[in-house]
Amino acid sequence: MRYKSVYVVATEEKVILDFEVTDRLPTIEALMPHFIQIKNRFPEGKIQKIVSDEDKAIIGAVKRVFPEVAHFFCVFHQLKNVSKRYYEELNSIEEIPDNDRVVYNEICQLIRSYTAISAVAYIQKIRKFDSNLKLSEASHKAISYAEEIFKKNVSFLKKGFTPETNNTMEQIFSLTCDIVDKARSFKTDSGLTNFCYNLFTYSNKRCFSTGKWKGFSPLMRARFQYG
Repeated sequence: MRYKSVYVVATEEKVILDFEVTDRLPTIEALMPHFIQIKNRFPEGKIQKIVSDEDKAIIGAVKRVFPEVAHFFCVFHQLKNVSKRYYEELNSIEEIPDNDRVVYNEICQLIRSYTAISAVAYIQKIRKFDSNLKLSEASHKAISYAEEIFKKNVSFLKKGFTPETNNTMEQIFSLTCDIVDKARSFKTDSGLTNFCYNLFTYSNKRCFSTGKWKGFSPLMRARFQYG
């Protein structure tokens, strides 16, 4: 099971609709039945946008099954990775020195760029800061990471994709990643499938403990909002 992936589909309200246990690097064709099944569960036009990571199989399957739906790429994990480089050296983001904070903010703006032109403008500013400012090792690591994601994100922007930071699945898995990682020890597909089913069913029914939806589960919130 260490060489398996779990693909999960959820709504913005964090209701997990379905999941699929696949090979580590599935093909477009392998994911298409999963997306077709999701499409058949919704009336025409109800799915307004799809957010995913940069997985090529997902992108290809979405393009074929949902050609008319806007497809956004997730940058939630990119922002998290930038912050992580500062956390490794500093105790919190609030403790970042002024010069480093400028760099941190510019990198975050680069990640959120909606056009290739704005992304180029931000990376040029970041490179100038790298040359002209006295920066911490954390900033140098963050700038190296920014160079990597700049090329990747620009390629997606040129293809018409838009960055999205409110990625439900990234948020869900940031809470359950340790549990899911343990699931890699399962010896059979059925064992992993049953584990994921129970985990995601529990997640759908577990009530929020904070915020305006405190006391409501994702399912309850979705029913309250949409009937």
